[in-house]
Amino acid sequence: MAVGTGSRLDTVDIADGCGWQVESTDDTDIFSKAAVSVEIRYSVNDGIVSAVKRGPNDEVNALAESALDKVDHVRSWLTGRQLAAAQTATYPEAYSTYESGAWTRQQFIAAVEDPSDRSFLLRFFELVDANGQLRSQGTHSRLHYGKRPSGYLFVYPFGRRFPPFKLSIKDGNLMISGCWKGNFKHSGSHGFAEIASMLGQDERGPARVVPVRGLDPDDVWAVGDRVSQAVN
Repeated sequence: MAVGTGSRLDTVDIADGCGWQVESTDDTDIFSKAAVSVEIRYSVNDGIVSAVKRGPNDEVNALAESALDKVDHVRSWLTGRQLAAAQTATYPEAYSTYESGAWTRQQFIAAVEDPSDRSFLLRFFELVDANGQLRSQGTHSRLHYGKRPSGYLFVYPFGRRFPPFKLSIKDGNLMISGCWKGNFKHSGSHGFAEIASMLGQDERGPARVVPVRGLDPDDVWAVGDRVSQAVN
C-alpha cells in the first residue's frame, strides 16, 4: 500500500475504485490493469516527477516532467475520463544553424527512444523557442546542430556567443555535458560552476557526458541562462 501525502493516497484510492492493482515503494506507484500499466515516480514531497502509461501494443504515453497538471493527467489515465485540453503558447522554431550533414530537429527528437528523455527534450525545445522570441543579446543562433549521428546540439540562450552546455544522444538516451572544456574563450571558467554542480562535476575537471534522467528541463534552462550570462 502506498504511503504518502493526501493527494498521492487519493490517487491510489481512485485507482483502486477503478479496478487497478497497485505496487508501491517510497517513491514509486505502479498501477496495472489487464495489459496496461501506469508508473509514477515521486519527489521526496510526493510531487509527481514523471509518469508513463504503457498500453497493450507497446504504445507509450509519457507525461512531461514540467507539466503543471500532472495529477489530473494521471487520474484521467486511471479513470478513462478525458482531460480538458489546456491552452498553451506555441512559438516558431528558434533560429538554428547546422553543420553539413547535421541533425534536423525532428531527426534529433526521433532518435531519443526513452519516453521520459523525449518529454524532457520536447519541453526543452519549447523553452528554446520561447527564448527565440526575445531580443537577442548576441550574434549567435539559439541552437547549433552537429553532424549525425554523434554530433552535439549546442545551446545558446539569447544568442550569446559561448554555450553553457550541449546535448547529445547515446543508445537512444538523451545526454548532456558542460562546455567548460574545448576551444572556448572561457574554458574552465568559474562561471560554469553552477552547471557543473548540477551535473555532479567540477568546472576545473573534465566535462563528462551524463544522462539528463532526473533533471528538470526548466531548471536546466534556467541554470544554462545564468551560466551563459556569467561566461559571455
